[in-house]
Amino acid sequence: MKSDRARNSTTYVEVAVPLPLPTTFAYTASADRMAAVRPGVRVQVPFGRGSVVGLAVGFTEKVPESKQLKELGEVLDQEPLLSPQLLELGGWLARYYLAPPGEALRVMLPPGLLARKTPEAQDASRLWPARRQRAIVRAGRPRGDLTPRQAEVLAQLEKLSLPVLVSDFLRQAACSRQLLERLTQQGCAHIETVEVERSPWRRPSAQEVAPHPLTDAQQSVLAEIRALQQQEGFRSLLVHGVTGSGKTEIYLNAIRWELDQGRSALMLVPEIGLTPQVSRLFRGWFGEHVAILHSGLSQGERFDQWRQIREGRRRVVVGTRSAVFAPLQRLGIIIIDEEQDESYKQEEHPRYHGRDTALMRAKLEGAAVVLGSATPQLETYYLAAERGRHRLASIGSRVLERPLPTVHIADMRQEFAKHGAGLILSELLWDFLERTLRNRNQAMILLNRRGYSTSVLCRSCGHTETCENCSITLTHHREFNRLVCHYCGYARSIPEKCRECQREYVFFAGMGTEKVQAHLQARFPHARVDRMDRDTVRRKGSVQRILRRVSRGQTDILVGTQMIAKGHDFAGVTLVGVLAADQGLQIPDFRSAERTFQLLTQVAGRAGRGESPGDVVIQTHYPNHYSLKHACTQDYGAFYSREIEFRKRFRYPPFTALANLVVSGPDRDESRRGAEELAESLKSFRLQHSDLARMRILGPAPAALERLKRDYRHQILIKTTDRRELNQVLRDTLASLDKKKTRQIQVDIDPVRLL
Repeated sequence: MKSDRARNSTTYVEVAVPLPLPTTFAYTASADRMAAVRPGVRVQVPFGRGSVVGLAVGFTEKVPESKQLKELGEVLDQEPLLSPQLLELGGWLARYYLAPPGEALRVMLPPGLLARKTPEAQDASRLWPARRQRAIVRAGRPRGDLTPRQAEVLAQLEKLSLPVLVSDFLRQAACSRQLLERLTQQGCAHIETVEVERSPWRRPSAQEVAPHPLTDAQQSVLAEIRALQQQEGFRSLLVHGVTGSGKTEIYLNAIRWELDQGRSALMLVPEIGLTPQVSRLFRGWFGEHVAILHSGLSQGERFDQWRQIREGRRRVVVGTRSAVFAPLQRLGIIIIDEEQDESYKQEEHPRYHGRDTALMRAKLEGAAVVLGSATPQLETYYLAAERGRHRLASIGSRVLERPLPTVHIADMRQEFAKHGAGLILSELLWDFLERTLRNRNQAMILLNRRGYSTSVLCRSCGHTETCENCSITLTHHREFNRLVCHYCGYARSIPEKCRECQREYVFFAGMGTEKVQAHLQARFPHARVDRMDRDTVRRKGSVQRILRRVSRGQTDILVGTQMIAKGHDFAGVTLVGVLAADQGLQIPDFRSAERTFQLLTQVAGRAGRGESPGDVVIQTHYPNHYSLKHACTQDYGAFYSREIEFRKRFRYPPFTALANLVVSGPDRDESRRGAEELAESLKSFRLQHSDLARMRILGPAPAALERLKRDYRHQILIKTTDRRELNQVLRDTLASLDKKKTRQIQVDIDPVRLL
């Protein structure tokens, strides 16, 4: 690929199209169109029997001699939509994750700008027509005498930064529309119709937030970051700070320094639920410089935010995974909060990891990277502590020297022996809840299962209600009065009789957050019990409403899944209860212990962040498991020492790189045969590029979730010590496959889950 144009007859435009195809395509172009093409602009190109909107990525002189090239269509942009660095990042994304180039570039742009046979994509203003409203654009001198009320309103107008929307001014000045019209007629106010940003903010502006004085530990870490910021080129730092140690305040100070230098900053957070809370804080510091990007925005809001970032009007971006592609100019620093979080991994094509992509972007931009976590991913900590790939800074205490919460273990083996299998909350947790409510404090209860009951079975014949599309038991949702599959969304009514034996012995087993909420409300009828899971946050703004009630003290007990476990800072929460704390250990995945340790440590950190000390009650059947024991003491070092030995012994990351391949199809035997053929092909190319000592190919075997969305799935896992060899083996194998067969192959580089 050539980025400079050699203006001769052998130069062609290289275009990435938004289709699942492994290469870019070359097109001829007239002299006028060739002059208008720059890498990063959209172009209309003929493809197949129709046309698509693709992205010009460069120029080439090499095309197959036998291939008859087509003529480039219209050039749709005057200026590139993507910078050279972002184009290069897109190329890396395609190569590293084996993603189609057009798909890799498509995720960098607002939805719809690259499209298949979509004429509207020629003009973004037709996809998202700008909102236009009447605004007061300037104030003038009166042409006659004013009444006292008119003079008062004009004085208010003159104090404002114009333009201001008419609707906003009428509300702020408590002014009638008729009075404003009279001022307009007298030349005191000039009104025009202007384009209005589709803002994701609830209010036009945010109150300024006063910075808190930093502790000595915070100052020390900020000094480490400042040393990085003053260097040239790529550099990175891992901030390992216990929960409540004030990492966010450090980030804010680091970003302010970048803005003072005339540069921009990117702050990544793992969950949409965390974005409003963090973005409001950032807007309080940096005002109109802040933009937010996440999938919860409308397409119009997302486009307006993207456009303002690209035009340099927003220099601080706060967002989730896809915000890593924000078109910031002069990027100085990228901060990745909760860097261990699995939400940074995209599970759909292209399957990129937001953290690793951010590190690559920083290398291309010459920016600094700060990774922050109380529970760093094992690989990240290993690279920092043992390989020196990142600098390492630690904060071992909370702000204001507040103590870490006291953790108590409830052994559910003894509880069930005493009270029976239907027990939901232990005596210990009930006692702490009563004390918490009596003291007018707040509690959070974590159960990482939603719904009411986790399975429905027959006590007569043992039949379990399962999904028709997946090898998954259906979950009972009492709120909807339905049985629901949490993977494909299949739902059906609750049977009155067993579908197999027709007997009336249907039994609801297990518990989810909905059941826990009902149980708590029955025990504490005067308590205000809220629930936060995917069922309660479907509507836009529902996350903010729930969190607002908690922060204002309007919720006594918050029940939720893992979305309540991290990032939230509620001064009134003094108790955290964890139900089924060990359920993650039962998942057949090498990260199960790490995932359990991280979740327990993070949720325990929600307690005692205010003036009152905190308590945590963990209910478990395995109180002696090392992940639980070290989570109780928040001892990351002890957990890391134990877990890293397991990884080394069984050749898991960070000592190897992984690729997970899943072959799926509607026929089980055909899926199995396809996986076997794929494994043989992989082994054949391994002989050419690697050997058994460096690369192991495991499988095929039925996936842990063998059937998903009507497809049967077979899995192949590759472990290797050489990433380049892995990439070459996979490329050659995929290129050799018979494209006519209907089976699907999913390739996941650096998978975070192996289900």
